[in-house]
Parts: sequence; structure tokens; C-alpha cells
Amino acid sequence: MDIKEIDVIRELKSTNKLLRVIVSLLLKRKEKDLLPLKEQVEILYDSGLKPIEIAEIIGRSNLYVNKEISGIRKNREQKK
Repeated sequence: MDIKEIDVIRELKSTNKLLRVIVSLLLKRKEKDLLPLKEQVEILYDSGLKPIEIAEIIGRSNLYVNKEISGIRKNREQKK
């Protein structure tokens, strides 16, 4: 494979990942309201996105997203 083909494959993987995230968020919408930001962060994080990508999608700072992810991890550890 040449460099162009590799770049195309990377772009397709990235696009597929983002489409899965969009579909997840759309399917989990409440009737008229979006899910709370914390739940959106959790869904996006569970979908494999990096905190900086999540921050861009939800329009919040990277610091906010990292704080939420830290809280999500702590809650999961306590449930075990």
C-alpha cells in the first residue's frame, strides 16, 4: 500500500468512528431534550473518543471533559 491509500483508510476509520458516536447520541436522546452533558461525555468516552475530541463535540473545555471522565471512572470502580 502506498501513503495515499493508508491516509484514506485512516480517514475512513475516523469517519466511521464519528458516525457511530453520532448514531449513539441520536438514539439515546430523550423525547425533546438531549442527555445531560455528563451522560454525553460517558457515551462518547465509551465509544472510544479521546477527551479532546469529546470537548470539541460537546463544546466544553478539555478540563471539564477530563473532570467528568475522572468522576465516571471513580463511580465505576466503586460499583465493582
